[in-house]
Amino acid sequence: MMPVGTTLSRWTMSYFGAALIFLLLAESLLSAGVWAPSSPVAEPHALMIVHSMTIGWLALLMIGALLQFTPVLTGLGPSTGWLDLPCLAGSVAGLGLLLCGFELIDTGSAMAGPVMIAASSVLPVSLVSIALVLLSGLWRGRAAHAASPLVMLGIGCLAMTVALGSLFAVTVSGLTTSPGISEFVADAAPFHASFGLAGWMTFAAIGVSYKLLPMFLLSQEMKKSPFVCGTGAFAATTLGVATVSTIFEPSLGQRVFLIGSLFFQLPIAAYLAELLLTYRARRRKSLELNMSGSLPAFVLLGLSVPMFAVALVYDAGQQIFTAITYLFVFGWLTGLGLSQLLKIVPFLTWIEAFGPLLGRRPTPRLPELIKERRTMAWLCIFYLAVIASAAAIAAGSDAGFRFAVTAQTFATAALAIELVLARRLANVDPAAKQAPFQRPALFVAAKPQR
Repeated sequence: MMPVGTTLSRWTMSYFGAALIFLLLAESLLSAGVWAPSSPVAEPHALMIVHSMTIGWLALLMIGALLQFTPVLTGLGPSTGWLDLPCLAGSVAGLGLLLCGFELIDTGSAMAGPVMIAASSVLPVSLVSIALVLLSGLWRGRAAHAASPLVMLGIGCLAMTVALGSLFAVTVSGLTTSPGISEFVADAAPFHASFGLAGWMTFAAIGVSYKLLPMFLLSQEMKKSPFVCGTGAFAATTLGVATVSTIFEPSLGQRVFLIGSLFFQLPIAAYLAELLLTYRARRRKSLELNMSGSLPAFVLLGLSVPMFAVALVYDAGQQIFTAITYLFVFGWLTGLGLSQLLKIVPFLTWIEAFGPLLGRRPTPRLPELIKERRTMAWLCIFYLAVIASAAAIAAGSDAGFRFAVTAQTFATAALAIELVLARRLANVDPAAKQAPFQRPALFVAAKPQR
């Protein structure tokens, strides 16, 4: 993944820690029955869960990963990092304000408007600032790897997501009472979600994986990123056209959105096909935990994207769309994120703890930092629970959904505990932790490792 001696991002673990907390918050709210399949997806409590997932979990997870891996993609040194912590603090504070705003809207409080305005000020500034830092590094090193433009495309989609989200927050706050803006906000909600989930998160994840997965598999480089980026850019452009069209003619916007959804099949199909070839050509025949754990995520990506397009063509009901989105968010994005964390966190921890000791004394092997068999069992439970939860949503079963999502929450919590144990080196033989040795802090890399 990275050579020993690579500089560690000081705050990547902080982003990962905050992301996992928001993931568990969202799943705990679902387990507690705050939202159920029989409830509307646009009610304030449902929006609290949605934004805990999308901003709190997925966005912070990806930003934390990019802080570490942008130098790997570009071959350049890391940025100075002075914005990393302020932007994390601002993102968490802004998201906290946003969640409070939704709660105040639900209770009918007069404070809802000011709180939403504050959230729409703090959160976009924090996300856009750190995105510009990442974009600057990716642009300067864009020639080093063909996948860098894919991540830049994802960051462009993040900007659109933030812009639409800010408009929604201002509208909900009551700052503007224009009927036209309110109608646009209602019509454009699917575009806001699509820019965030299909654009920002999916293209950024694909871009990073084009560099990392061949490393994990000891396989040939993946070559089709220019095609994936080109078709993905066209799909994102179509989504932008749909958004603008909605201002003038909502029905036209919906038709263009359908065209973009159909075209989105191309980059996903090309990515999965090349990923399959990379798996088959690998020299590491025994898959590591993170790669075997990612296989269900790739399968659910390949299922959920065409399912969404078919649902659009046949004008399926809201429950079907919600179930497919649940598969996409939890099965593809969350499954991939959790699986790769099971490699990234132990690896970065090993680099920090034992990298300086390499060649001076025996050091533990990387797999010793995590109990792979136990962790794989929790991953299996997680994926099965996600599929069961999506099925319960499609069937409209509140009881079935609550049972399945409770199992999903417990599995996620167990995986988070495994990551903490790996970071604390709890599974490593005590003899390997004798002086000279400095235990890594839980959420912060102590200092740059060279």
